[in-house]
Amino acid sequence: MSKGALILFTRITVPGRVKTRLMPFLSGAECAALQKAMTLDTAHTLSTLDRELFIFYSDEGPVGLLDGLPEKAHLYPQDGADLGERMYNALDTVLALGYKNCLLLGSDLPLLDAEDVEKAGRMLGENDIVFCPSTDGGYWLVGMHTPFRPVFQGQRYGTGSVLTDAMACCAAHGLRVGLGPVRRDLDTPEDLAWLQAVKAANPQAKGRVMDWLQAWKAGR
Repeated sequence: MSKGALILFTRITVPGRVKTRLMPFLSGAECAALQKAMTLDTAHTLSTLDRELFIFYSDEGPVGLLDGLPEKAHLYPQDGADLGERMYNALDTVLALGYKNCLLLGSDLPLLDAEDVEKAGRMLGENDIVFCPSTDGGYWLVGMHTPFRPVFQGQRYGTGSVLTDAMACCAAHGLRVGLGPVRRDLDTPEDLAWLQAVKAANPQAKGRVMDWLQAWKAGR
């Protein structure tokens, strides 16, 4: 199969179970609404690309809470004891279907640009693995041609060393690594303040996340 694939990792938006690092600055219901807005914005952006879209969700609640996703998306439950194992298993599942490569990313990017994802896909033509760094020391996208388990093992997810550790693992195995655009996730109150500043500087910015932000500010 010559076509590439995309995996979006997300969580079912149950209040009190998602975006908890924003609590109590936001209520559980506000966190869930923000998570869903980011998931839908990201999914619909990815659906515009010439890649098959798979959405892997974790089991916080009923999958019906993810209504509004693109019809073309294939839904799968995440499987694994920790984040690294779940990401590896998702890549293994999708690549086993015969796609030439796969890009996996999360749903914490309020300003995802489709061109950033396309750039990462092009970089895979010259590399074994591609990472797109996030400003917190992790990565918001990983892409590969074949499942590579070691890069997901022993990782200290949620720390500032995730990308550094992943790069060291790839170097130890002789893999060619490409680095894509650096972008900012939304996880903390500081990240939310950054997004407010972006909206203030770009009042014409559209999307479900921006609609949520406007409604949240109006209701404070």
